[in-house]
Amino acid sequence: MKNLLFVAVTVIAVLASCQPQAPAFKLTGKIDGAADKVVTISVYDKDGVNVKDTLTITDGLVNYSTELAEPVFVMVGEAGTRNTVNFFAENVDYTINGSLDAIKDAEVTGGAVFNVYKSVSDMSKEINAKSDELKKAYGEAGQAGDTAKQRVIYEEYQANQEKFETAQIDVVKANPASPASAFIISNVYGYGAIEEMKEGLAMLDASLANSTYYISLSEKIDKLEAVAVGKMAPDFTMNDPEGNPVSLSSFKGKYLLVDFWASWCGPCRRENPHVVELYAEFKDKGFDILGVSLDQKEDAWLKAIEDDKLTWNHVSDLKGWGNEAAKLYAVSGIPHTVLLDKEGKIIAKNLRGDELRAKVAELLN
Repeated sequence: MKNLLFVAVTVIAVLASCQPQAPAFKLTGKIDGAADKVVTISVYDKDGVNVKDTLTITDGLVNYSTELAEPVFVMVGEAGTRNTVNFFAENVDYTINGSLDAIKDAEVTGGAVFNVYKSVSDMSKEINAKSDELKKAYGEAGQAGDTAKQRVIYEEYQANQEKFETAQIDVVKANPASPASAFIISNVYGYGAIEEMKEGLAMLDASLANSTYYISLSEKIDKLEAVAVGKMAPDFTMNDPEGNPVSLSSFKGKYLLVDFWASWCGPCRRENPHVVELYAEFKDKGFDILGVSLDQKEDAWLKAIEDDKLTWNHVSDLKGWGNEAAKLYAVSGIPHTVLLDKEGKIIAKNLRGDELRAKVAELLN
């Protein structure tokens, strides 16, 4: 009986060893200067950018392995810093060689998906170097008071950025089924108009429909269409500085400006004096404002309200970019404004300064 048991266990062990191993993302190589420092690998997926793991590095040697649910954009670098080397990863073997102090310049090799993104990454370095030169020249021209030269430099800067965008699209067209292409499209079109986003998705192969980056852009299109001009504004309720719940729907009967902003947002703070003037001019004519703050620190939020003399209604859930109303309205940058009619229908978006005043005056005068 013992012999039979031994044979059975042996057969099971042999069969198990014959089973195919799950594919894995393997990273090996060397990172100098990593002794006594925490080196992390982060991923940018459907949950945003999050630390996935801590790398164990012995005598500078890297030997890391994990199974990725799908090809994703990853960042490797010292914990708590932006000094990272970024690349696209999948479940194949990768190598890395470099120094932690200059990890962004580390040499990384990988598979097919890696190479698709690397072509864009290499172009990005060249484009960014040129952009830095132009920014410096623009500043120098400004100090010299040469506005004509500034205009020429600005046009060159814009052309440089457009060149990069065109080059990225060419990479996607050459690799429409690569997961890296879905990531590239989400970057190129993720902040554009709805039609541009749809145009970007149409460049991708149908096999990418389950990619994190394809789904993310598709969901963003759905959200933007739900809050497009002409649609009824989705209702939300959020607390004011005293902790009282305030609902968007409670402002019906007035023209309402929903102003997404934050105390830490320079452009928002520079726009605030114009909004103060607008409110003073039209508040007694059926116009109101609801400020929605993307702050995380209550004291900073309240101080900005006081310092900028923002005397209208304010709400926040103090979740920063995780603000529930901002997510509902697909806000990707601030300041962001949404103008509603008396029934709560969206009639304009992202108007500021003179353009905003002219629109409100047209409605109320």
